[in-house]
Amino acid sequence: MFEISFRNESDANAIYMNVLEKNPESDSILSLHKEKIVVESKDVHFYRNTIVPVLKYYIHRTKEKEWILSVLENTFYYKEEEEQEQILCILQSILLGERPDIPNLPALEQRDAQLESVMQSFFQMPVSFSFDSFITFRLKEYFEGLQVFVEAAIDEYKLEQEYQSFVHQLRELLTTTDSKLDELHLVYQYQFDFYDKSFSHIPKNQLIKYMNRTHFNNYSYYIDSVVLAPLVSIAPKKLFLYTDNTENQLVETIRNIFEERAVVLPFHYFGQNKSKID
Repeated sequence: MFEISFRNESDANAIYMNVLEKNPESDSILSLHKEKIVVESKDVHFYRNTIVPVLKYYIHRTKEKEWILSVLENTFYYKEEEEQEQILCILQSILLGERPDIPNLPALEQRDAQLESVMQSFFQMPVSFSFDSFITFRLKEYFEGLQVFVEAAIDEYKLEQEYQSFVHQLRELLTTTDSKLDELHLVYQYQFDFYDKSFSHIPKNQLIKYMNRTHFNNYSYYIDSVVLAPLVSIAPKKLFLYTDNTENQLVETIRNIFEERAVVLPFHYFGQNKSKID
């Protein structure tokens, strides 16, 4: 027989129910006494194949989130629930390997291997222990390693907030700028090329004439003079953007700024539409 004690009754109840769900037909006797789970069993396999995996899963799904929220609030002072949830969402995508472009992060496999190693070394044989003490002391290095990923998520969150502010400023400028062209065709394959409603190419010197640089002098973000500055300065009532590279960051930014004014079409549509005019 061995016991697992908990500081919180909710933890004890959740793990108790998870064990029953994972192995409902076990011959082992499992009982719950408020903040304590008692296991009466000589079956080492039940311990290693049921109890340990359930504890590991609960640490992953519940205790990590609690620890992360505590760090966000008490170390980085993100106290608003909405901010916390956004950072958690970014962190989750990092831990799932969905943001491989973030540099200098430890390999995700190392993190899983570290938790597995601690679990295996501690739980060689059934032993009575405190779940909370196990997390505090045995998993101290594991959680400290998680902070690297939290900091990366915070950096990504800040970048996204800056980007949203940048888009909002240009969107506001667009709404207050008189349209110089009713219709503009923008083509992106290897570079961005501008065409008027007659599908006549607009040369760079003409784009410069459209630009009002005083619009951008007071902005806190760099706005390139090749694409965004001319686009916002022209402020077309309708923008047709032809490209097959819809995941390009600048393409996405243009869509976010122009919103309902923008129509994104496949690249070959430009040739088809131009031939109708020609």
